[in-house]
Amino acid sequence: MAVRTITTLGAPILRQVAQPVDLTTVASPTFQNLLHDMVETMIAAQGIGLAAPQINVSLQVAIINGQAGPYAIINPRLQKSSRQTELAEEGCLSIPDVFGTVRRPARVTVTYDDEQGRPQSTAATGLLARVMQHEIDHLNGVLFIDKVQQITQGQLP
Repeated sequence: MAVRTITTLGAPILRQVAQPVDLTTVASPTFQNLLHDMVETMIAAQGIGLAAPQINVSLQVAIINGQAGPYAIINPRLQKSSRQTELAEEGCLSIPDVFGTVRRPARVTVTYDDEQGRPQSTAATGLLARVMQHEIDHLNGVLFIDKVQQITQGQLP
């Protein structure tokens, strides 16, 4: 297991749609090591979420630091989102020292496969909903600065 280098703004992979994960590979030591590295990297960077493209891997997988600890969402899909929105500050490990307000749906339902390749569904509100949307955006080549309403700290390069 290792802490990997976080890819920063300007790297082309951050603007690309990541490739779906072949679920037959989820149990492989290589994929499981990737998940462990992602968790270690997120924790070392003091993040609450990390998408594979942020460590230069084009795969549809993200780590979410939930209440029970970190877990993977593989091939996630936003199934439902509320009409009600919330405006809150976001930052990103790939855009260090920059924060801004982003409006997002207040409630979402996300389907995904877990670390064992089993289908899951999560209905999320609050911070969890925001983190899931932020990480799913990463997997689709979208950064929070594309949705920011106002930069509140730092400046874009």
